[in-house]
Amino acid sequence: MDTIKPYSHYLPVEQDAMRWGLHVLNAGFSEVESNTPYPPRKHPDKYNLSWSDGRILDEYQLVYITRGSGIFESSTTRKTRISAGQVFLLYPGIWHRFHPTKKEGWDENWIGFNGDIAQRIMGEFFPSNRTIVQVGYDQGLLQLIRSVADLMQQATTGYQLIIAARTMEALALIRAHAKNYHPTDREISQKVQQARHFLLQHSAETIDMDGLAKTLGLSYSRFRAVFKEHTGQAPNQYQIDIRMNKAREMLRHSKLPISEIAEHTGISCTYYFSRLFKRREGCSPSAYRNRYDQAAHSKTSARTRKPK
Repeated sequence: MDTIKPYSHYLPVEQDAMRWGLHVLNAGFSEVESNTPYPPRKHPDKYNLSWSDGRILDEYQLVYITRGSGIFESSTTRKTRISAGQVFLLYPGIWHRFHPTKKEGWDENWIGFNGDIAQRIMGEFFPSNRTIVQVGYDQGLLQLIRSVADLMQQATTGYQLIIAARTMEALALIRAHAKNYHPTDREISQKVQQARHFLLQHSAETIDMDGLAKTLGLSYSRFRAVFKEHTGQAPNQYQIDIRMNKAREMLRHSKLPISEIAEHTGISCTYYFSRLFKRREGCSPSAYRNRYDQAAHSKTSARTRKPK
């Protein structure tokens, strides 16, 4: 098997990339063999790391270990053993330190990034007190990280926006693993999926949410919390969204009166239906239908109009 030479890149960030909201500052990978010094030489001074002192960065980093093992510790995470198949995340302003074991070494793959969107993503989806994510061996994630490093080496026109997009994709993969790895999490995900399917099938009915929670073996407070964690909405709001989606479809593709559409969605009061629809869409149901009809008519006219 050929040995892949370690490399890393630290390049200036273009203005377009800064405005994009997530910009990549560095990326690379390194195969650290057993009984070798760590970190490898030729790191920029700001990235130097010693176990005795640790360090503090002014950027985010994701570090994916694909072979070997080591130790990680930060001001928000107690000293923890890291093994192949885990990602650990680093945060601006938070002290940390890590190293591979002398006996095994490790293979590390990383991306350093920052920006307004990066800050929002990390703040909302990756709390700094849960820095370690079990992902297993994910070839897609590994390829994304290494492709970012490759593109930084090539530095072709527009590459900085491309590597920003790939970094976001890598974070999305890590997030998916974070939600689904533990057996209890998988069980909860399945229960939320059952609830979503039930709400979809019975969207026009009055649902006893407490009863639904009990059928899933959860208290209502727990059910509401995990449902919102997985979908971004409370169960009642999720049902309303289903009803509004159905209403939009019926307004576009049927000539039924507004009152009947309201009943089909499970809302018996036409006034309340219209008020709720306007709050969601910014216009009344009638205005929404007229706007769609006009747009459809314009498209039909354009298709049938003969060229001069």
